[in-house]
Amino acid sequence: MTDRPEFRSSQGVVPFGVGAVIDFLDESLMCAGLDAWPLEQVDASIRPEILKSNQVVDGRLARRLTAELGRPIDFFMSPTEAPELSVRGAPRQDRAPMPFVRFPNWHFCPRCRILKHVPWNAPWRSDALRCSNSGRRADGDAKPCSELPARRRPRLSPVRFVVACEVGHIMDFPWLDWAHSAVQAACSPDTAKLYLYSTTAAGLAGVVVKCTNCGASRSMAGAFQRDALRGVYVGSCPGERPWLGPEGAQPCPSQVPQTIQRGASNSYFAKLTSSILIPPYSAKIQQVLDRPDIWEEITSTTVDGAPNMPLIKVKARNLGLDEDSFVRAVLERLTGEAVAAEAAADALVDETRYRFDEYKAYTGPRPPALERHDFDTKASDVHAYESWFAEAFDAVVLVRRLRETRVLTGFTRLVPPDAANGALASLSLSPKRWLPGFSVRGEGIFLQFSKTGLAAWSTKPEVVARVTGLQAQLGRIARDRGRPERIISPTHLLIHSFAHLFIRQLAFECGYDSSSLRERLYVSDDPAHLMAGLLVYTASGDSEGTLGGLVRQGEPKRLDATIRAALANAAICSSDPLCIESEGQGTNALNRAACHACALLPETSCEEGNLLLDRLVAIGTPERPDLGYFGAMAI
Repeated sequence: MTDRPEFRSSQGVVPFGVGAVIDFLDESLMCAGLDAWPLEQVDASIRPEILKSNQVVDGRLARRLTAELGRPIDFFMSPTEAPELSVRGAPRQDRAPMPFVRFPNWHFCPRCRILKHVPWNAPWRSDALRCSNSGRRADGDAKPCSELPARRRPRLSPVRFVVACEVGHIMDFPWLDWAHSAVQAACSPDTAKLYLYSTTAAGLAGVVVKCTNCGASRSMAGAFQRDALRGVYVGSCPGERPWLGPEGAQPCPSQVPQTIQRGASNSYFAKLTSSILIPPYSAKIQQVLDRPDIWEEITSTTVDGAPNMPLIKVKARNLGLDEDSFVRAVLERLTGEAVAAEAAADALVDETRYRFDEYKAYTGPRPPALERHDFDTKASDVHAYESWFAEAFDAVVLVRRLRETRVLTGFTRLVPPDAANGALASLSLSPKRWLPGFSVRGEGIFLQFSKTGLAAWSTKPEVVARVTGLQAQLGRIARDRGRPERIISPTHLLIHSFAHLFIRQLAFECGYDSSSLRERLYVSDDPAHLMAGLLVYTASGDSEGTLGGLVRQGEPKRLDATIRAALANAAICSSDPLCIESEGQGTNALNRAACHACALLPETSCEEGNLLLDRLVAIGTPERPDLGYFGAMAI
């Protein structure tokens, strides 16, 4: 474990969640599993303080994940803040250092190039990370590192290459076996002396690992091939899980590890589940009752088998809540808890139905004045905008306040979770009743597309043919991966593509960086859950939210002008005519007329990984503007 590496609290969930490799100054670490998090390690007397400061409550999302994961999930925990460096008075008990393990364990000296194995739990910036090699480089006669003054000895650097499998296991590259792969009798770990050299050869052929004890050597050429390590691991993966400690190894006979770079984008794919807190779950009373510690206190203290009313009223006063309302909410939950839990477990698993509740919240009545802290909306009349606007949209809702919860449920390596056939790496040795997560408060603009406009546009033969070609490509990919084929519709392609054009223009006009805006798509052809909407919202707000700039852009004479400008800018791409005439670009050719110059966004802003985009369905072509949903109405 380390003393004190630091980063933003939300980064401990994504992108540097459990099992992710993080590059600090002169050090490479991995966020440890939930078993080592402060909530599980601190004394029982301090645990309530950790809970109070870092607990994230979202009862609706907790019920959904309980049903999805098949085990009870009560709440979520954000990473704790680091203790203060200089403490005046008593230290804060709600702060604790986050746990890390060292990975990779193999390091090399940039001066003498020796490879050294450093224990996973060596202290942060300890002497174990300074080179003590008493030998010279084979190609030089400089003084050995061990003869230098202690302060001048070079610090060891983590190696660039590691080994991982699709199930999520990760381990050090087998340097000893790789260097001795061409000899029959390999040196033992105790006698081998490995050096990592760079030569003048191009690419990986110029990186050579050599054992000076026996003279065996091998370049890294071919190390990244799919089956390059099959002989080393005899057709199976050792199943190492460093984030869970030495006891975390798990048999993995079905996988052959592959070499990857330590900081490569495919070294960690987080599986995130997000949710917008909506009524009635956004009401303060409901949030209080969704806290497991408070609910357990209420249900465990009874008088003759009945709820302890004096205790409940005192609890309401201490929490600043209306006594009668709190008592009524407690009784309602006690009498209907079993039925509600069963219904929730059945209804909250499906993503479409889950989002449909949010969709209804935007288009429904505004919450009462006392319940607008985490969710507040204001409907705007579509006829107050330019004349064409009412033809394109049925509703505009300015979401003045919203709270989004993001939860890490697992991760994969090498391939994204959607392509991993449901196999996610575990976050802990034993299942917990909580998961890592965090909340951000912000604001947003919700747009509901016109039903009549979509019905007329989506049935055009040219539009159907364009979507059919993309659907065929999705089908080929699904068959290759042995997974069910995903079905997309013209409406989905349109709303997703428009979201990207809209966000790019908003970033230009209202001052938000494009990576701080996110899309949330509400699209469904299910007759019981028809949706055709889009929420664009701030994704980097702090605990108090943002300043209202995005909502202001949604007002009349601003929103219509912004959309018109977005569509006009999308009509011309610097990569045209190649972009507008493209029949497949991007990963797996799942984009049509969409590239970095006209439609792509930062990966954190897009729900689809910058895929399934086609600006043509929004704006048409110069010759056929009617192929676009907006056609020439706003350009």
